[in-house]
This record gives sequence, structure tokens and C-alpha cells, in this order.
Amino acid sequence: MSFRLTCSNNKCRSSQKAKNIVDLISNYVGDDYFFKCPECSHDMHMAKSFNLQETGREWKPYLRGVVKLGIRGHSYQPFIFLCSREAATRISSCWFSYYKDLRSSGGRLKLGYGPGGPPNLQMKQIKKMVKVLRRMNIY
Repeated sequence: MSFRLTCSNNKCRSSQKAKNIVDLISNYVGDDYFFKCPECSHDMHMAKSFNLQETGREWKPYLRGVVKLGIRGHSYQPFIFLCSREAATRISSCWFSYYKDLRSSGGRLKLGYGPGGPPNLQMKQIKKMVKVLRRMNIY
């Protein structure tokens, strides 16, 4: 699954494509946890749209960044997407997700956030998440 990012800087408006979740997290997330444009260093976003079970209703988040919660070197990597209702408004929700990367042992890369269940977080990962969100003034 690839990810299409758009620069939020009106003068740049660069469009970038991350080939998978590892590429997205490794190459587009800045030190402040927001997606960053490689051309101008401004924030980037991804517009998503999902049909809800309620007829005619949609969830349309803007994915703005990632907070990694995994342990370096482990194949199982939980994280949260930082979401907002518009491309440049305040972060209003967190989307819990994970990926599992078994490509080095002949397996595949799997992104999980829907069917199959949410990520499993240890208490120290939840504490880290709360600490980061407080530091970012998101709580």
C-alpha cells in the first residue's frame, strides 16, 4: 500500500509518494512527529476517506504525522497516526495502527488498523504516547 502526501505550504504544494508504511515513517516523519516535505521542509498531509456502516456517512481524516511506539529492531511496530479534520487544523484524534515487517526472514510487510484487531500496546508504550502528546499540547 502506497501513501500520497501533499505539502501544506501553498507556495510548494509538492506531491510525494511513500511506497509503503516503512518508507513513510522512515523518510517523511520529522522530529516533531509531523510529515515533512523533502522539498521545502513544511508539514505535509494525506487526505483519506472511508465509508462508515451508517448509510451515506464517511470518515474523512487528514493524516498529519506518526508517533512510533514500537521497540527498535522488533518486527511488530505499533504507532499512531495524528489526525485532523482539515489539512492544517489542530490534531483532533489519534488512529491506532501497527505494521509487522517480516521481509528480512522471507515474509511480508503487513499494515494493520482494521479487520484483525487494533495494536497491542504495553503500558510503557501507552506512557510514551501520552508523554509525546502532552509535549505536543495534544490532549
